[in-house]
Amino acid sequence: MCIRDRVSTQSTGLSAFAMSLEKAVTDLVTRLETVTKRLETVEKQLASGVPAASHAAPAAAAAGGDGDAPSVQDFDGLISQFIQPYLEHSKKIGDVVQTQAELVLKAIDEQRKLVSVASKAKKPDDSTLQSLIKPCSDLMGKIVEIREKNRAHKTLFNNLSAISEGISALGWVVVTPAPVPFVNEARGSSEFYSNRILKDFKGKDQLQCDWVSSWNGFLKELAPYIKKHHTTGLAWNPRGGDAKELSASSAPAAAAAPPRGPAGPPPPPPATSLVGDAPADSKKPNTGALFAELNKGDAVTSGLKKVTADMKTKNRDPNDKSSVVPASTQPKSTPKAAAKPGQKVGTPRIELVGNKWVVEWQVNNKEIIISDTEPRHTVYIYKCEGSVVQIKGKVNAITIDGCKKTGVAFDQAIATCEVVNSASVDVQCTVSVPSYAIDKCSGVQLYLSEQGLHSEIVSSKIDSFNIVLPPLNPQDDPLELAVPEQYKTVVRGRTLHTEIVQHSG
Repeated sequence: MCIRDRVSTQSTGLSAFAMSLEKAVTDLVTRLETVTKRLETVEKQLASGVPAASHAAPAAAAAGGDGDAPSVQDFDGLISQFIQPYLEHSKKIGDVVQTQAELVLKAIDEQRKLVSVASKAKKPDDSTLQSLIKPCSDLMGKIVEIREKNRAHKTLFNNLSAISEGISALGWVVVTPAPVPFVNEARGSSEFYSNRILKDFKGKDQLQCDWVSSWNGFLKELAPYIKKHHTTGLAWNPRGGDAKELSASSAPAAAAAPPRGPAGPPPPPPATSLVGDAPADSKKPNTGALFAELNKGDAVTSGLKKVTADMKTKNRDPNDKSSVVPASTQPKSTPKAAAKPGQKVGTPRIELVGNKWVVEWQVNNKEIIISDTEPRHTVYIYKCEGSVVQIKGKVNAITIDGCKKTGVAFDQAIATCEVVNSASVDVQCTVSVPSYAIDKCSGVQLYLSEQGLHSEIVSSKIDSFNIVLPPLNPQDDPLELAVPEQYKTVVRGRTLHTEIVQHSG
């Protein structure tokens, strides 16, 4: 090898070494900047005397080690870097934004406790897990409730909505096997409103922009945190102890932090809130008695009077034959919804859960109106009977599942309207929807509008399915057409040929 080749080889090696060294220095500077930002945040909190010692306890624990697992320490980093600034900005904005932010802080603190318990305990059974996530879940419900109660607040509605949509990301703890996409979806819903805030206040109110930056930053960094520590779901310790015992024992320790500051006396240990809420449901009147009667089976009719011979119409005086049954001495009771012995009956509800409107177990309710809709909302109607549901505005999709003698009228849907496992259902679209899917149904009546004649209708395993078209002229009647149910198939060559059976007579 000549001298020129040796010099060239050495130059190449030095260049690679320089690039590697430069990358290492850049990474080190980035880490130092992150630590500096966190220290500045803590310094501001101490200087301003923020009475949030109970919520800042996780961050302090992270700084001091205290034997916390890496997943807990990194979660504390998210709190100090994003949530604490978000709280400070919310206090400056004030009003309902501050109230909502305080609940957000409590919810995240409850999730921090759950992550800490998971790092020390084995995965519990479903009932124990539900009791562990209940405090955080209840707070999430209150956060959304603040938005619902303040829809008329034009100035701060986008702030309330950004939090209400984004807080659902805390539900990642029960999502498997891919919680990261769940968080990203919640983040996207939240940014729908936070982008409106930036549009309205950019260059006008820096406080609002900083508020958005801190909240969006938390949602953005939550996904990498989960990907690092909880890739397929909340990570439990297979060699750990009992989750319920650890949760009860760690609760008093977490409550001991507030006495350091002037925040007042510490709250009572939350152990009672984890296991003491169940008896409240047992106080609901009549429900248990009703189900107890229904579960008697054939014995439920034991209290009915027997029809004697003189009560029968054929044995009565011809001049006095009437279909009227003599009233009994006891007052009649209003008939309740019929239920087969042992049949499961759910709790009626109409509510917005995330982006989904849920209408369940409604019986003879003909005044259900969903008017506060958005294009990203879906509507799920389940196990309703003898009811009528009206959906105003434009939604994404509608599903009708397991309903009987129910009518659904809606304006417009972006994707589809699906009817499954239902009987005697009327569906009417006043504007349009791209497609309908009717599966395993009987007695479906589908009413199309003039704008909806282009809709695609896919049906399978159905009977008595009719489509009603609008009249050509206002004075004419609507045109009702039956969807074919009977087909004839023949083998021609090596292929099947199917055609509709036509009856003539």
